Amino acid sequence: MTHKWPSVGVLVAGVMAVGLAGVAQQGPTEAPAGFATPTLAQNPGSQSISNGIAQPPGDTYALDQTRFEQNHDASTGLGPVFNARACADCHQNPVSGGSSQFTEIRAGHNDANGNFVAATVPINDGANSIANRSIINDRALIPQAQEHIPDAENVRALRAALNTLGDGFVEAIDDSTLQAIAQHQIEVSGGRIHGEAVEVPVLESQGQSRIGRFGWKDQHSSLLSFIGDAYLNEMGVTNRLRPKDVTTVGKITTDPEDTPDNLGLATSITSRSSFEGRRFRRATRFSL
Repeated sequence: MTHKWPSVGVLVAGVMAVGLAGVAQQGPTEAPAGFATPTLAQNPGSQSISNGIAQPPGDTYALDQTRFEQNHDASTGLGPVFNARACADCHQNPVSGGSSQFTEIRAGHNDANGNFVAATVPINDGANSIANRSIINDRALIPQAQEHIPDAENVRALRAALNTLGDGFVEAIDDSTLQAIAQHQIEVSGGRIHGEAVEVPVLESQGQSRIGRFGWKDQHSSLLSFIGDAYLNEMGVTNRLRPKDVTTVGKITTDPEDTPDNLGLATSITSRSSFEGRRFRRATRFSL
């Protein structure tokens, strides 16, 4: 009787399959996840608990959530132009920190060389303008500050408010991993997909840069940078990373409007010590 032995290739493939199965069983631990931060009218934030990260003395994730949901007005730095009064206004589906049905508009035009130029928007009946800013705010504290897109700014796009829960894990991804993903996309798609890993400044660490992963076109590499930028551009609240409002029309407060609280020096989610105001820092930690 003639015996047919499996080829070396089949044997190697079998060994590899067994080995890969073992690796899969011993793979990395899944990041903790869930929607455990319901928005509550009574006792806001009371169901928000730490996911294992130590809470500073006198501070809690429940308190972080109440600040994330806190409504602002002109006296606390809202505006002059803004999209929402609280972080949770744009990040609340199905719980605080989640995604949203809201979209924001970005606008600009292409120059003679085809390069995108962010919009310049006249306000106050043309007496003032907000220049070189692609985001167009929907709301304003007073009619004179209300933005309207000029016809010349004819490149327009809507951008959705995304889920922030778990963004702390996204921040922790090593730059080399994102660069490898971008390169792998080219290889497996035959060049049809070509993700670009963009290196951007870290606003809270002058002179340092990192691969971007947050915001429009991945213009931010850390949550602290991203939230400092969003705090100004979405709510009009100035802070140490974005210390000046985009217009003074209708402004009644002094900059920066986010100021340190009694907890003083705090450790951000990336283990960098940052002297932040309560709302700014807590919005950052809440995104874990």
